[in-house]
Amino acid sequence: MNLAEKHSIIGRAIAAALLLSVIPAARAETTANKPYKIVYIAGIASDPYYIALNRGAQEEAQKEGATVQFSGSPNAFSPATQIPFLNAAIAQKPDLILIAPTDTIAMQQPIQRAIDAGIPVLLVDTTLKDPSIAVTSIGFDNVTGGSQAADALAEVIGKKGKVAVVSTTLGTSTGDDRVKGFSDQIKAKYPDIVNVGTSYTGDDTTKAASVLKSLLTAHPDLAGVFTINGIVGDGVTIAAKEAGVAGKLKLVEYGSSASQVQGVQNGTVTALIGPSPYTIGQNAVQYGIQYLKGKKDLEKHYDTDQGILTKENVDDPKNKIFEY
Repeated sequence: MNLAEKHSIIGRAIAAALLLSVIPAARAETTANKPYKIVYIAGIASDPYYIALNRGAQEEAQKEGATVQFSGSPNAFSPATQIPFLNAAIAQKPDLILIAPTDTIAMQQPIQRAIDAGIPVLLVDTTLKDPSIAVTSIGFDNVTGGSQAADALAEVIGKKGKVAVVSTTLGTSTGDDRVKGFSDQIKAKYPDIVNVGTSYTGDDTTKAASVLKSLLTAHPDLAGVFTINGIVGDGVTIAAKEAGVAGKLKLVEYGSSASQVQGVQNGTVTALIGPSPYTIGQNAVQYGIQYLKGKKDLEKHYDTDQGILTKENVDDPKNKIFEY
C-alpha cells in the first residue's frame, strides 16, 4: 500500500468518526427542541381566571415552541363535568397534562389514570388530597390569602360586628383553604367579631346573590362579607346593590377580575386578594417543559405571589400583574 492510499484510508476513518460524533448531538438537539403537546384542563373554561391562566400558558409555550390545547367544561365546576375532558386528553396521549382538579378526592383516581398511561400531570391552582402523584403543583398560599382577607375586613369594620363567608363548593382545595385561613384568623385575632358561618353556592352568581339576600334578612346588622372567588363575588356585589347596602356592607373578595377591579374603583368592594393566574400558566409550562427535558428534581409545590388591591393602589401599574 502506497502513501497516498494510506492517507485516503486515514481520511475516511476521521470523517466517519466525525460523523458519528455529530449524530448524537443532532439527536440531542432534536429532543431538546421537540414541539411538546400540552393539554390544559381548566376548572371552568369560561371563567376569566382560567382564561387568564391559559393566556400565560399559551405565551410561555410559544417561547418554547410547544402547543397548549385549552379545554374544560364551559359552565360547571365539578368532577362529573371535568372527567370527560380528562379522558379525552388521555386518549390524545399528549406529552403533558395541566389540570385544575375540581375536587381533592373525586379527581384523584381519574388523574392517576393519566399517570398510569404514561402522561405526566402538573396541577395548577387547585390540588388533590395526595398531590405527590403529580410532577409538581403550582398555586397560591390560599390559607394566607384567607387570613389576609380577614385582616382587611376586620380593619374596615372597626374590628367588631358580624361577618360571613360565601364560598363555592365544599371539597375544592382553594376554597376550603381560603375559608380556613379567614375563619381561623377571625377566631384567633378578633374577639369582637362574630363569624356567622360559611354559605356554599357553587360557582353560580345567581345563587350567591340569593345567599347574600338571605344573610341580610337573618342578620340585618351584618357588617362584612368575604367571598372566595370572582364568580361568587360578582353575585354578592350585585345583591348588595339591589339591597341598597353597597358600600355600607364591606366586601372583601378573593380574585381580581375586571368586574371586581371596577367594584374597588367605584367603592362597592373594599379590597381584593389579587392572585395572578397568568403567572401560574407561565410557570406551569416552564416547569413542565423542564421536566420533559429531563429535570426530575422539581420541588413538589411552587407558590405564586398574590397582592392586596384597594382603592388606593388598584391603579398602580406594578399591581396590574394581579388583575385578570
